[in-house]
Amino acid sequence: MAPVISKIAIIGAGVSGIAAAKQLAHHNPVVFEASDTIGGVWSHCSYSSTKLQSPRCDYEFSDFPWPDRDSASFPSHLEILDYLHSYAEHFDVLKCVRFNSKVVGLRLIDGRLPGEYSSLLPGQPVWEVAVQTNGSETIQVIVLFFLSPHQL
Repeated sequence: MAPVISKIAIIGAGVSGIAAAKQLAHHNPVVFEASDTIGGVWSHCSYSSTKLQSPRCDYEFSDFPWPDRDSASFPSHLEILDYLHSYAEHFDVLKCVRFNSKVVGLRLIDGRLPGEYSSLLPGQPVWEVAVQTNGSETIQVIVLFFLSPHQL
């Protein structure tokens, strides 16, 4: 099977992962999420009483305000999950996420040397990312290029 080639990979669809995917959407990133949902730690809360430890206004995306600013200052984990899902849907981030895709390995391939991937982006380091999907033994190989922002 030929490897899938992408310039940008994001590991995890938690708060930082979905924000990064939104900011880099015009580069078609791939977000690898091991579980079947977004939200990171907020989607796996053990206690129903878990709340945000900082005020709501400190946990807000600058381009996406909380829907009900007059409610409790410290939202519950369910309110946080709802906010994160609304953000992801509003900015169409979910199309970038590969759910049930666990990153199980990274390998640097020096793209500066002649070889299998050197012609794809000459002179740039290349990474291979091994991804296990849905608990299967099949490993996908994703080829990534880490570029400086001015090269994107």
